[in-house]
Amino acid sequence: MPAELQLFLSKVLPLTLLPEGLVTLALVGACLALLLRATRIAGVLAVFALAIFWLSAMPIFANWLLGTLERQYPPNSAALPKAELAIVLGGAVSAPKAPHPTPELYDASDRVWYAAHLYRSGQVKRMVVVGGQLPWEQAAQPEGEVIRDMLVTLGVPSEAIMVGTSSRNTYENATEAASILRGIPLDRVLLVTSAAHMPRALAIFRKAGFPAEPAPCDFRASDRLTGTALDWLPQASAFAMTSGALREWIGYYAYKWRGWL
Repeated sequence: MPAELQLFLSKVLPLTLLPEGLVTLALVGACLALLLRATRIAGVLAVFALAIFWLSAMPIFANWLLGTLERQYPPNSAALPKAELAIVLGGAVSAPKAPHPTPELYDASDRVWYAAHLYRSGQVKRMVVVGGQLPWEQAAQPEGEVIRDMLVTLGVPSEAIMVGTSSRNTYENATEAASILRGIPLDRVLLVTSAAHMPRALAIFRKAGFPAEPAPCDFRASDRLTGTALDWLPQASAFAMTSGALREWIGYYAYKWRGWL
């Protein structure tokens, strides 16, 4: 199977296991059942779709599920050891796309700010940024270069930044970083990525031979909800959090099955 097709399937197939995929499949099935006059089956599928949607969109559930990832590596800025360099993972920004004149910042763009903070506070002396672009994207610039430019704007000298622009997932991030740093002795590196992504990313980088220490950011789960009925009512932000957490857990076990961590 061509590598690009494998990459495409790795991005698409998990959608069937995520809330948006399950709800869509159930509703399509309900519509087909109605056309076939199988009203009982249609009703069961409609109730299933509603149950998945409601559970996934409840803040109390979304916070708990995302927290199962983020609590593995809690905020630790005060206790972070100093290191020669930080490795900053992509998935945070994209190059400008018409009609927008500036880079698009995703939820994970905290990674860029936090990496700049680590440098400016003297926590690291250099950094490696790894991030390419998917084959079907039409970005004018690989993500690694966009992050580098943003880091320079935030006060990091360009000569302190090494960039990799060919990796398209976390496993490729690790192999590309290893290629960039081949022959350079490292006692310790700080791995900068979102807190929910850290369990999978850290396991991959350590298996690749990096003496990596977690430097998580982009925490989104909260232990302090409103304490009202609103915590149990559907919200779009909670639905997105649940989907993101499930995607990360699916990715973790898929990588484990492939022997990448």
